[in-house]
Amino acid sequence: MASTNKKHRSQAPVALVYFLTLLLALSLVGGVSYYMLKKYKVFESTTTDSKADSARSLNILFARVSDQGDFKDLCVMRIDSDKRQITIVPQTDVTKTRDSGKTYKEVLAEGGMKKLERAVSDNFGISIDYYMTVSNSAFEQVADFLGGMSYTAPQELYYISQDSNKDDISVPKGDLVTLTGRQIINLASIDSIFNTKKQGNLEFLSAALEQLVNNGFRQADVTKDNLFNLYEILSKNSDTNITKEAFNEIRKYMNVMLEEKDIPAKSLNPTGMWNADFTAFTMNKEYLSTVASAFGVAFDASKQSGAVTQPTEPTEPPAAAVPETTPAQATTTTKAQ
Repeated sequence: MASTNKKHRSQAPVALVYFLTLLLALSLVGGVSYYMLKKYKVFESTTTDSKADSARSLNILFARVSDQGDFKDLCVMRIDSDKRQITIVPQTDVTKTRDSGKTYKEVLAEGGMKKLERAVSDNFGISIDYYMTVSNSAFEQVADFLGGMSYTAPQELYYISQDSNKDDISVPKGDLVTLTGRQIINLASIDSIFNTKKQGNLEFLSAALEQLVNNGFRQADVTKDNLFNLYEILSKNSDTNITKEAFNEIRKYMNVMLEEKDIPAKSLNPTGMWNADFTAFTMNKEYLSTVASAFGVAFDASKQSGAVTQPTEPTEPPAAAVPETTPAQATTTTKAQ
């Protein structure tokens, strides 16, 4: 028995030394591994990606079309969840591209939304992540959901439709009225109703889009609960690349701002030059520079822009050309029957 106990005691120090050596080796390997992983920022990748995602901005192109598919106008909306801002850039359908000189309407007719998206991207020097056509009926439903538009007309706006009493317009000058979605569509579409012709429609559209988006933030909780319903309305029969999966990403950025219940939307009203018969509009360099700044890109002044010195493709002598755009002023009443 004595010899057996002696044998066990002689092995204990050896096992202890082995164990301590193993711990030292593991510590050394672990330390070197941690140093290398930290050096090459392996631990930082997840955090960096998370920050990049939370700060990402989205640019979306919306093109409004009639229920029969006729192109009316468009806007580019920048959703910046990092700066808590939404920038809206409305455009008339006859805005000219800076490279080809064609209007957006001509571009859309030639190549659909994908070609229009490229033309708008090139015009402003920005990237567009998503695009969507929005029918008048879809626009009307969403505008009514958002509470319509409070509007004080700069002139008397009077129009009698040949088709439906629902399309009649009677807005006294200076009165504050609440416009429904259908009335917003009509005021943005009827070329003869403003004294400044299509420039008046463009200015009205700019104000309407800004107010509608901000209305959504004034009722932030309701809007947040209905974002998917609004997407389903807008995407019905739409030419769009916004899938349900893509919409879920967009909703993340919207929810960040809706949770703060801020009023972040600002519309940049286009300025430039119309030709004499209002069939073409050229943005001036000042406006293009303003848009570039809002979207965080460099403005390329080398591209052509005829709006600085003369109207685009005048069909009448220069004296008849329409001057640089200014806010609409009331001088006459327009009536169509």
